[in-house]
Amino acid sequence: MRTKPHLPTKTRKPTSAETVELVTGILEGYAEKAVFRGFSAHPKRGGKAAYQMVWHYDRRFELLLDVPNKTLRFPSLLPGVPARSPMYRDLQAFVKERTSGDLPEHRSITPAKARAALGNERGVVSLTLTVRDHDFEYGARKLIQLAHEIFLVFLVDGPYFEYTVEQLGLDPDQF
Repeated sequence: MRTKPHLPTKTRKPTSAETVELVTGILEGYAEKAVFRGFSAHPKRGGKAAYQMVWHYDRRFELLLDVPNKTLRFPSLLPGVPARSPMYRDLQAFVKERTSGDLPEHRSITPAKARAALGNERGVVSLTLTVRDHDFEYGARKLIQLAHEIFLVFLVDGPYFEYTVEQLGLDPDQF
C-alpha cells in the first residue's frame, strides 16, 4: 500500500512532481478499493502523467493529467455520440447540472474550485476538468465522480439502453 505523499503547506504551490504523486495516489486508492481494475500509472516529464484503468463495461479508459494546464481529462469517455445528437445535448445538460449548485455538494462540482467541460471529436466524447488554485485532489476525485455518474445515472436513467448495448458492449441478456 502506498504511503500518502507529503502534501505541501497552504503557503506554497505544490510542485508538478508532488501533484503527479498526489493524483497517482488518489487513483491507486480507487484501484485498491476495486473501483478500477487493471490500473497502471505512467508519469511523464513536465508535470504530466497518463493513467489506464479498466472500469465501466470492462472498457479500458485513459486519464491524462496535465499539471501546467491544470487539467485532468478522459480523452475518450464515450464513443459513438454524434456532436449534434440529442444524446450529446442531454449529456451537456447533465454535466452543466453538476456545476449549477442545484445538487448537494457531494454530487456537484463547485465552480470556484473546478470547471467541467465536454468535447466531441468525430463522435468521441471527452471529459475535461480544469482545476483552480491547484486543488488537484478535489479535481481528481470530482472527475472520477462525474464520469461514474455519467455511466451509472445518465446512461441508466436515460433512454440509452440501446446505446450501451451497441457502443459499450452491454449484454442485453443480463437485463
